[in-house]
Amino acid sequence: MKGILKRAMSTLDRTVRTARSDIDTLRNRIVDLQSERHSVEMKPNDRATMEREIDKEIAASLDRNPLHFPALVRSEFFLYRGNLGADLQHALVADPFAVFAAFDGPRLKAAILATMPSDGISPETRSARLAKIDADILSAEIAEEVACRELEQALGADVSRREDANAAILLAPDQELGVEPAEA
Repeated sequence: MKGILKRAMSTLDRTVRTARSDIDTLRNRIVDLQSERHSVEMKPNDRATMEREIDKEIAASLDRNPLHFPALVRSEFFLYRGNLGADLQHALVADPFAVFAAFDGPRLKAAILATMPSDGISPETRSARLAKIDADILSAEIAEEVACRELEQALGADVSRREDANAAILLAPDQELGVEPAEA
């Protein structure tokens, strides 16, 4: 009798260790996917997107009329020669980007692009990758919760959850997650 009980305990112990290892593997997968998601979110835009954004900013800055020189439109201009420089200085302080854009927009764009990374992704690619990663995270989180619930049923004890576990999954009924009902 002792031998049977010892073998049964050994089998149960291996089963519990295997189940916990499976849960740990799922949790590691979730952490890896979350890290990958963060990496995709932080990846810079592709060159074409950057160019469109710079062009949009240059156009908007030119609409703000940065090169406005009140000294030139006053009739007494020749009496106040110093005002033209003051007007330019004021424009440079108020909106230097607009002044540079007004003087030479293409070179400003080229200078900005020269400082930008060239390994970016398009917004469409970013959205598609994030959607795929989110689906993978959801699948892994559901599998993790199913494994936890099955282990709880087998042991009759609570299994700890991740601090950042998805509350909707934690609160979902067993049937929604595909957990087999416990045998009575």
